[in-house]
Amino acid sequence: MNPALWGGLCAVNLGLADFMARFSSRGIGHASALLGMLTSGAIALTVYVWIAEPELTWTLSGMWLVALNGVATTVMTLLLYLGLARGPVSIVAPIVASHPALVVLLAVALGARPSMLQWIAMAATLAGALVIARSAESFEGADKFERSHLRTTIFIAVASALAYAALVSAGQAAVPIYGELQTLWMGRLFSLASILIFFLIRREGPRMTFRWLPFVAAQGLLDAGGYLALFAGSGGPGAEIAAVTASTFGAITTLLARFVLREQIGGLQWAGIAMVFAGVAVLSTAG
Repeated sequence: MNPALWGGLCAVNLGLADFMARFSSRGIGHASALLGMLTSGAIALTVYVWIAEPELTWTLSGMWLVALNGVATTVMTLLLYLGLARGPVSIVAPIVASHPALVVLLAVALGARPSMLQWIAMAATLAGALVIARSAESFEGADKFERSHLRTTIFIAVASALAYAALVSAGQAAVPIYGELQTLWMGRLFSLASILIFFLIRREGPRMTFRWLPFVAAQGLLDAGGYLALFAGSGGPGAEIAAVTASTFGAITTLLARFVLREQIGGLQWAGIAMVFAGVAVLSTAG
């Protein structure tokens, strides 16, 4: 399969997994939905590592980066699932998907010097996110969303994007030490441990029912499968094409919200969405 198809498969998997979170988070709560997703995904990745038998590195020097990646994944996904459950999905998904611009900003703070193309793409991505947030007013009244509800949802989406930037940055720093697959696998194990600690701190058990088990298991398999597809498409020539097509996963979630949930998306919101995903596509490959 060529890199574009691998990247497209990644986008579809991740987009579907996030869209499914809208329903599982409402059905059993966003924390329980995340626990089910992480458990399923961690099992799938462990089986894959066992079968693939990659060369593993067990040095402790970069383990804090993997731990940070895992904890940030938990925080990001908890906020994402909460935002998707609250809605509108077509507001939350594109704002969270703007996180690559925040990754670049963090890199700048650490001394990186982006190219002019990256600066332009970053500006377009952040401007698009602001346009989407501004367009949320169109959901007032007709879609039964109060202004305070929308403001809180936007805040949750922005916080999720910040956590997303943290997990990506930590993961990128860990990859040279452990490799992509081991970083993803160990990061998910840390993430699973952190959501269990979350439940212990709250002194409550997950609200998992047998009816929801297949659903959240599929959600976790789609999520893990999406990243494995991205790895498959990034292993040779054309890796940049896989990165661009994979970066559209948020667009998949947004389109599903439009055509399945029947969320009304106005012209201003479409313009913001286009700016976000065009900027993200550039940032995913620009050097």
